[in-house]
Amino acid sequence: MNRKVVHKVFWAWGFEKEERWLNDMAALGWNLVDTTGVRYVFEQGTPGEYCYKLELLNTLPSTAESERYLRFMEDAGIEQVAACGRWVYFRRRAEDGPFDLFSDLDSRITHLRRIRTLLLVLLGVELLAVVFQLVAFAHVNTPNFKQVMGPVLSAGDPLFLGIAAILLVIAVVLAVQVIRIARQIGRLKKERAIRE
Repeated sequence: MNRKVVHKVFWAWGFEKEERWLNDMAALGWNLVDTTGVRYVFEQGTPGEYCYKLELLNTLPSTAESERYLRFMEDAGIEQVAACGRWVYFRRRAEDGPFDLFSDLDSRITHLRRIRTLLLVLLGVELLAVVFQLVAFAHVNTPNFKQVMGPVLSAGDPLFLGIAAILLVIAVVLAVQVIRIARQIGRLKKERAIRE
């Protein structure tokens, strides 16, 4: 069986784009069999044989809660192809019809909240890293810093500022995505209120 490996980066907030890409690959006969999140392994099969969906689980797939959910999905004819952290890659035979993991607005909102929480944690880590870089920059010329960090790092004033700038840019990107997801959640809540 022919295999193909593709390296591609998708962001957590772009999971629908990743789904579309996986379904486009399946339409060409390349079926996902494994992923690390940036490395995708495909096997050649029948074009359009499978439909793919992604979900960020509440807990890791190895926990009892997630295992019950994954067994439920399997009983419904939905196969778990791969997992990367809490992200799970599902597929179902196209001949069984389309499937949607989030059949109602509440489940879509819950999923987006999980993604938002993940991004908020990452944003907090990024901001903390920026603070550490700025503290290191402020102390780079002190004797204790030179003694602890050695001559290479203690001579790198611009290095600490450069790293802080890069981390700050990443933090801004994460903040923008948190806002976008919050707006999407708001739109879904309004839609839910209209339907009720």
